[in-house]
Formats: sequence, structure tokens, C-alpha cells
Amino acid sequence: MATKIVQIDLTQPIAPVDGLDGFAHVWILVRYGGRPLGWVQFARTLAGERVMPEQIRSLVVQRLGPAVWEALVNGPPVKPAHRPPMSVIVCTRDHPDQLQRQLASLAKLDHPQWEVVVVDNAPTTDRTRQVCDQFPFVRYVLERRPGLDYARNTGWRSARHDIVAYTDDDAVVEPGWLTALGGPFEDPRVWCTTGVTFPLELATDAQECFELYGGFCRGFRRKVYRPGPWSRGVPLGSGQFGSGVNMALRKGFLERVGGFDDALDTGSLARGGGDLDIFARTLRHGGTLVYEPQAVVWHEHRRTMRQLKRQMFDYGYGFYAYLTKYDGDPQLARYAADLKRFWVRFWGWQRLRRNFKLMLKGKPYFPLNLILREMVGMLFGPRAYARSVEAVRQRAQQQGATEAA
Repeated sequence: MATKIVQIDLTQPIAPVDGLDGFAHVWILVRYGGRPLGWVQFARTLAGERVMPEQIRSLVVQRLGPAVWEALVNGPPVKPAHRPPMSVIVCTRDHPDQLQRQLASLAKLDHPQWEVVVVDNAPTTDRTRQVCDQFPFVRYVLERRPGLDYARNTGWRSARHDIVAYTDDDAVVEPGWLTALGGPFEDPRVWCTTGVTFPLELATDAQECFELYGGFCRGFRRKVYRPGPWSRGVPLGSGQFGSGVNMALRKGFLERVGGFDDALDTGSLARGGGDLDIFARTLRHGGTLVYEPQAVVWHEHRRTMRQLKRQMFDYGYGFYAYLTKYDGDPQLARYAADLKRFWVRFWGWQRLRRNFKLMLKGKPYFPLNLILREMVGMLFGPRAYARSVEAVRQRAQQQGATEAA
């Protein structure tokens, strides 16, 4: 059975939560003045047919007491004073219905100056263009080469503003998303920002499983990552910093480093790692990265177990392909090798054992076959990056020959 997702703001009266028929669990996102403080999660059996305000208040105090007290002491969050002009890039391929929902959410942004660039990546129909035509503020750009990083690079090169923000077609943004994501760029040392991403729905087993895996949320506290010496593969283990569905970068930085790596991420032979790579390169090249949880995006996770199985295989495959990129780097090769070993031991076998114990105890657990799929993907990933680089090289040669002719 599905999970009902509810939001409350402690600066406003709390209303009862009803309409629980068909739901097995309730997740309440608790905010204070718009700022997310954390989740209160419980089984529907704890509440019956209706969750009353006094029950909600009691659960919030029990589970989020320190965070609530801190919010009360500090007061409601203040909107960032620095609100730079920003370009929003949405890369899409044959998802017109999801894109329309995302563009409708972007139309509600409260940022003072922004544009939206939709990059249509190797489309098979003209439906994406038709959706874009419905939104006057959208600029449509075609990128015929298949691959998410090709589309990302086309996006920032087409952008009119110096700060470019990325989000996906299968997500929706909150009105204050762009302002929160852009605020840290007041500091010239900040080259990249990321935000928090929550599940848009938990209507299927696959979507609930992905949240058990960890989802996209990286916590409710602002974090600042500065360049410096690293060990155990950091910043290569850069999934801790956020994800590509909710990030912003300086266009000047992208120009200096040549943009995203075309040999990585969805649509390439490497299948993933493009966002992880740009986060790592931000720190490696001397920039600061800020994780800002007031920049909120809601993401529609894969709805079917078949889609999730493919995603988990690609996660392992893409992550190891991404790490293999650094095998020949004299500064990071040792870190990459250490991280590969660490990931097998911790993310693989330890995770497998932990979830097996949870299964035996009858507690919620991440399916063992999905962990194994990710581990199998890791076995095939190391060879993928070199093949992907060669494919990118050949495509560039073909394009050059075509243009010359």
C-alpha cells in the first residue's frame, strides 16, 4: 500500500490529516517558515482514520524536538539578499507529460530574473517542442547527440546568465527553489550549489524501495565543502553533495574545465556519473560547493520494479565507470582504487548483510536482489568509461567530417 505525503509549517495552524484510505504509512514533512526541518513518519495504524493536530504536535516534539527548538530560537529563515540572474536548464528526451508538469512549476518561481532553456536530447517526436510552445518564457534548444551530458553542455552554452541551474523533467520545483540555490553565489569562491530533493509520491513498491535505498535527500542542514586535501576518495565519493536534479554552477567554471564529461551519465556507454564528476571537479579545481536544503525539488521516482532494477544496475555500473576515469590521474588514482574497494565492502556486502538481518526480523528492508544488481553493475562498469570515451571521439570525428563536407 502507498504512503501519504503531507506537509505542515509550524508557523501556521496544524490541520488534521485525513483521506487515509488506501495508504499504509504517513510521512509528514515538517517546516518552520518554509524551511524543512525533517520528516515524521509512522504507520497508518498508529493514527486510525484521521491524524489529529495534537497527535501531530506530539510526534513532532518526540522526533524532531532539537531541530524545532533550534528553529524557534533562530526564527524564520530570511530570504537570501543575493538574487543573481539565473538560467534554468531542463534536459529532456521524449517525456512530454512530465516536462509539462515541470514547466508549470517553473512558471511559479519567485526569483526576480530568470530564463528557462529546454534541451531536447535526440528526440524521436516533436511533442517536446509542442509542450515548450505552450510556455512563452521557455527557450527550446535541440541537441541531436544522445546523452545527458551532451544536453547539459548544450544547455549552459545556450544560457544567457552567468549562473546555470539544472533540474530534471521528472521533477517539480518549489517557488523559492531558484532564490535559495542562487543565494550562496554572493561569495565568489562558491562555484556550485545543490539542494534537497524529496519524493514527489510514494505510490508504488518501487518508489518506497528507492527511499529505503536512501533517495536523494542529503540532510536538513546547510553544508559548505571547501577545496583541500582528501582521503578515502573524497571528493570522488561526491554523491554526498547532492544530485543532478537539483544543482547550480557558475558558467565561467564550466567554460574553464570544458563543461560536463560527454563520456559520462545517462545515454552514454558509462550510464551515469556526470553529476558526481562535476561536483568532484568543483572542489578539485579550487571551488567551494554549498548544499542548501532550502532549495527544494520534488522528484518522481521510478514507478515500476522493472525500472528500479535497471536503475540499480546502472548505479553500480555508472559509479565504477566514473571512478575508472581517475585511474590514470597521479593525484587521485589511489583514492579511486580505495573507494572502489570501500564501496564493495561497505555499500555491497555490509549493506547486503544488514538488510538480510532486517528481513529476518520482519522490518522494512531494501530488497537483496536490488543490492546484488548494483554489485553486478560494478563488475561491468570499469571497462565502460574507456569505451565511452572512444565513442565520443568517433562521434566528434564524424561530426567534423560532416561539417567539413
